Amino acid sequence: MVKEYDTLLLRKVTAADEKLVLLWANDPETRKWSFNSNAITPSVHKKWFKSKLNGRNALMWILEDNNRSAGLVRLEKENNEVVLNYLIAPEERGRGLASKMLEMAMNKKQDYWGNIKVLAYTLPKNIPSIKSLEKAGFSLVDSTDEKSCYVFYKTKKVDTVRE
Repeated sequence: MVKEYDTLLLRKVTAADEKLVLLWANDPETRKWSFNSNAITPSVHKKWFKSKLNGRNALMWILEDNNRSAGLVRLEKENNEVVLNYLIAPEERGRGLASKMLEMAMNKKQDYWGNIKVLAYTLPKNIPSIKSLEKAGFSLVDSTDEKSCYVFYKTKKVDTVRE
């Protein structure tokens, strides 16, 4: 578990992160816990990545720990809601980084969209994701056998974000 968070920061995703994001997205454990478990082709990823990077309604940050890329968080605004997607780099899992990254992202989203409602969806058996969401202030609002929906309610100030 991470004890000190002084080494953590969020930075905006850049075009140079495209291959890293694809590598993380195609990690077998990431695919296992995704709603679509199929591997992502480089051509499909390239088109998707460019649309998110240049999109007005998408925010993407890389979590860095001691200048080492450790995770990705993406927020996509649709009407009066934001949908959260995130992942932790395979080699960084199990360190308690996800909840901290989510707290930082919720703080940073305030600068862009204020107190807009944030939704996060996860597979009901994805216990690490559920624990991370709850620790970061998300609450379960709906669940089926296929999908659980969490909503972010609280606001916490974390000052470790850089552009």
